[in-house]
Amino acid sequence: MPAQRSVARTGLLLAGVLALCRIASLGKELLIAGRFGAGDQIDAYALALLAPALALAFYLGAVRRGYIVEAPRRELAGELATFTNRYLVQVLLFSTALAALAWWLLPAAWPLLLTADRYRKLAEPLSRLTAPAAWLILPTAAVSALTAVLNARHSFARPQWTHVLPTGAIVVAVLARGTSDGAAVLAWSLLAGTTLQAAALALMAHRSGHHFLAPGAHLFRGSGSFVAVVLPFLWMDALGQLNVMIDRAMASWLPEGRLSILYWSALGKDFLSGTLVASMLWVLLPRFSGQVAAGDHDGLRHSCSRVIRFSAVMLLPVSALALVAGRSLFPALSLGELDSAACDRLGLTLTGYAWGLFPELAGLALVQAMLVLGRWNHLAVIGLLGLFAPNLILNLLLIDRLQEVGLAISTSATAWLLLVVAWWAVRRTIGIDDQAQVLSSIARAAAFSLLAGCAGLGLAEALGYGLLSGIAAVTVSASFYLALSLGWPGHPDLKAAIQTWRQRDSDSDDPSLEHDTTRSVP
Repeated sequence: MPAQRSVARTGLLLAGVLALCRIASLGKELLIAGRFGAGDQIDAYALALLAPALALAFYLGAVRRGYIVEAPRRELAGELATFTNRYLVQVLLFSTALAALAWWLLPAAWPLLLTADRYRKLAEPLSRLTAPAAWLILPTAAVSALTAVLNARHSFARPQWTHVLPTGAIVVAVLARGTSDGAAVLAWSLLAGTTLQAAALALMAHRSGHHFLAPGAHLFRGSGSFVAVVLPFLWMDALGQLNVMIDRAMASWLPEGRLSILYWSALGKDFLSGTLVASMLWVLLPRFSGQVAAGDHDGLRHSCSRVIRFSAVMLLPVSALALVAGRSLFPALSLGELDSAACDRLGLTLTGYAWGLFPELAGLALVQAMLVLGRWNHLAVIGLLGLFAPNLILNLLLIDRLQEVGLAISTSATAWLLLVVAWWAVRRTIGIDDQAQVLSSIARAAAFSLLAGCAGLGLAEALGYGLLSGIAAVTVSASFYLALSLGWPGHPDLKAAIQTWRQRDSDSDDPSLEHDTTRSVP
């Protein structure tokens, strides 16, 4: 496999690509909304896409990560190409069977999932969407499996760019065909675009060095051991999906208008989690897998500690900026029917979510280390005591008093509890490298972030709350954090990260170091 690059550099690059892809997807959604409006066609389209979405949520993601964990071990054994081809064929065969089953069962399932009146309105568009929605499972599975192959080879940003292909296919189809074919044009163009994306990823995998025609053993040889690797990922994913269902069910208890506030603030939080947090976790999994496969537990301990420290200096100030914006900038906004009072609640709710960004990344990184190590007993404790039980209990305690803000705070508090439980589990297995320094780094980053937040809020109070004063407060808060971290008293981890980044830039300009893979990577 190619030499590993800096986790921070690669993760931030991937985060930028993810953000651009999300912006492109937003443009596509605006085009669809403008052409189709809000009606039965789009309702049917959203329902039909549940089939591939559920496949991705309930098994494709877990299988993808299971491959990334197993790939370094197979490489050391000299059978990576054989294992990869067997993995690809098994995923495609299972997904083909699942797609055929969905194509057969969905027409009978719709009347059971919808009320009689709603089904009468959606029956015709759903009948036209069943085939493309069901068979979309197959190219979606191929995209997930091939992305795993490339991620295991430490290729992250380039595969992510291929997500513009389905988006582009939908845009071209809508512009060329209009709305005369209803939502069918969206489903069929998404199927075509995703198939094209799978072909592009296959070409990337071939160019990265994988041989699709490598001779292999029996198709299902070693499947049992691979399933054992995948099961912990399925367990954690199932608990995550269960938490989402609980949150949505409890959100329905909110008074009129509050659910929409929760929805919009959750979108803002998901944008940050889906770019910064998700990208770092994607990059970390192959790193952890390689270290465990090589028996390098010292390296794994060091990586876990560095991730926690980097997460603190990167995400705690983001939480402080969200606090300042939520209290100074959002109340000054008014977006059509969304008045200033609603924007004020939106800012509070987003602030409640934002304080969970650091523990979400740090905690899930430690969980990934336990997943790679295959510690089932510790994962069971983490899932029950760090994910499921805290989320349920905190939701019940906070929803009546704080409503949608309480649900947001509950999500962040659950993330902190997850970090605590995962920290305990890692300490009992491989240990935490330089534990005192890690805690000191977190405390320093938290103190600087709180001071920066107070400076921003103080300025907003002095200037009077408004749009310009809110922007000034956010700017001052960010500048104050950088001054504290890079000036006096300083944060060693942030300074070291910037110094390392600059050193790598200068190294990349030196041809003599182009192939140097011996340097340490923080």
